[in-house]
Amino acid sequence: MFESFIKCYGFDIVFRYLILFVLISNLFAQSNFPNNTVFLIDNQKTNLHNLTSEVSFVSFWATWCIPCIKEIDKLNEFIDDYEDVSVILINEDKPGDKAKVKGFVRSRKYPIDDNYHIIFDSDQKLSRQFNAQPIPLTLILKDNEVVYRKRGFYLGDEIELKKQLDDALK
Repeated sequence: MFESFIKCYGFDIVFRYLILFVLISNLFAQSNFPNNTVFLIDNQKTNLHNLTSEVSFVSFWATWCIPCIKEIDKLNEFIDDYEDVSVILINEDKPGDKAKVKGFVRSRKYPIDDNYHIIFDSDQKLSRQFNAQPIPLTLILKDNEVVYRKRGFYLGDEIELKKQLDDALK
């Protein structure tokens, strides 16, 4: 049967569609949150699952990304209402910009604590696993499974984020 497709459409066309299918499949394949070893903003080494809770809010972000900053600002306005939700902000700035990121986080007064974490994805491994470009890419996890995925941020999107967190907590 496959040979008949090749004869009918030509190897080049069939090969292109096959590659496209594989790429699309991989795009949506990552539904488990991996337990990668990561570095926190304070240079401590840990595993991702040590940072998650039953429900977790994850966002890929960078200091130069205006929609990312708007999303985090809105998140910080309401996240205290969700004491059982862990926050993991995965920074995508260049590895040489760690000091800049730390200064940015301090100046914005991000509430880093036992449930609010900023990690570096210097090797872009997590970014590749989740096809996180363009950012922001937001994930809501329940028991380390992705239950919600959203790319980009516009003012007003925080209403949907709260709804998704509420649904995940049920």
